[in-house]
Amino acid sequence: MLTSLKTLLVINSVGLVGPLGGGQSDVEWELHVECIQICELNGNTGEELTELLPHLPKLSKLEIRKCKNIKKLVVGVDVQQTTQEASEITAAAEEEDDGVLLFPAHLRDSLRELVIFKCPELVLVDPPTLVPGEGWLQALRSLQRLTILWSPKFLSTFSFSLEPLSNLSSLTTLKLHGCGEDLKCQGLCSLLTTGGQLNELEVMHSPRFFADWDPNPRRALEDAEGGEEQQAPLASSTLRELKTNDMAGLLAAPVCRFLSSSLTKLELWGHWCEGMERFSKEQEDALQLLSSLQELEFWDFNDLQQLPAGLRNLTSLKPGSDIFSCREELKQQCRGLVGTIPKIK
Repeated sequence: MLTSLKTLLVINSVGLVGPLGGGQSDVEWELHVECIQICELNGNTGEELTELLPHLPKLSKLEIRKCKNIKKLVVGVDVQQTTQEASEITAAAEEEDDGVLLFPAHLRDSLRELVIFKCPELVLVDPPTLVPGEGWLQALRSLQRLTILWSPKFLSTFSFSLEPLSNLSSLTTLKLHGCGEDLKCQGLCSLLTTGGQLNELEVMHSPRFFADWDPNPRRALEDAEGGEEQQAPLASSTLRELKTNDMAGLLAAPVCRFLSSSLTKLELWGHWCEGMERFSKEQEDALQLLSSLQELEFWDFNDLQQLPAGLRNLTSLKPGSDIFSCREELKQQCRGLVGTIPKIK
């Protein structure tokens, strides 16, 4: 037994670890592995990983990369205490050959980081045998970093919303790239306000993620004594760093007002801005609401001819920061503002 093993990498293999226990399934054993990365496995990866995970009580980081045979993820199954339910799910998986991966219940306390990369068929599902709200990813209550890249079906069961992540109160970093063009920010607010700790967010290739989002909808509260209406207190955000190519949805007054007190770094990408030569007045005004901004970057705005007006008003911007672009016109504009806005590369 490899008692000192901390990291396990399995890459481009037909199987994960082979039959576990050597036919001695009644023998209890465990490994103190803290990090596992599996990549391009071609066998029954879901079943093998389901069998292995209960034997890894200290697992804190799990990376699943390019495993096309894992098609469903079920979180929070206690394989030992809920044997009947787990067996039913596993039996259904084997019958349908749909590649189910079961996360055992102990991961809710041990797992700190989860990475899913290029698993095009993988879908997060909520097992009906579990208590509502205790499945999904919400069961991973100790999760701090979640990265889902180029797995467009992962959140499809939940109408491409963030509801299955909304109770991850320990989450500090969330990166979602290529998770579906219909992905919306519904459920995000609870990660950014009271009880949430999210401070770094990346959302790429979901062009309407922030569209029509109002984190602080106007809610009138009736005064119990005088019957007068009062505005509900505005929620404050925990988010410090943001990377996105949904510029149109982000640069709206309600969103920027919500982020104004916390956001210090903003990275905007122009993938969905073909033909855009300048920012609208509404977008420029919204950008100026980000009064805590210290670093600002523009990437791949290939047609942009005019930087947003009012950059001088963002007085918190650090002189050593960078604004990236491709057009010579923008470089000239930045050179003309040396000392008042960040430099350009």
